[in-house]
Amino acid sequence: MNPSSDTSAGGRHIDVLRWLGVVPAAVLGDLSAQFAVGAILHEYGLGAGSNPERSVFAHYSGMVLFYVSRKAAFVVAGAKMAPRHQRTTAIVLAVAVVCVSLMTHVVGQHLAGNRVGSVNYMHMLAESAGALVGAACICWHVWRNRRRQK
Repeated sequence: MNPSSDTSAGGRHIDVLRWLGVVPAAVLGDLSAQFAVGAILHEYGLGAGSNPERSVFAHYSGMVLFYVSRKAAFVVAGAKMAPRHQRTTAIVLAVAVVCVSLMTHVVGQHLAGNRVGSVNYMHMLAESAGALVGAACICWHVWRNRRRQK
């Protein structure tokens, strides 16, 4: 029996606590990926400002890896915290990431009067791709588990 399907008062309290922990877990997933991937990229000279003579490909691949992994970890950690409806939770978190990324890197910059260039769009696309990768991982995981149970 699935512990999250428990209808007792204790089970309901655990479910409420897990739902309240979705966003904090997502933020912790993002921060842990930020530190882990940032340390790896810095170690290999791909981090921001660590090697001014690196190639453009190395710069963009490091940037994409950094942003994609962070937002994928955000979505996966948040969805795994949810007691039920993990696929729906992952999709909602991914949509939230895309909206916040658009607001931060493009719309917010326009409203602030700053010039928006390719770097802004690249950051937004990398974060959005990471969110979609995280949601796809959760959807695949849920599909695989349901298929195994049949």
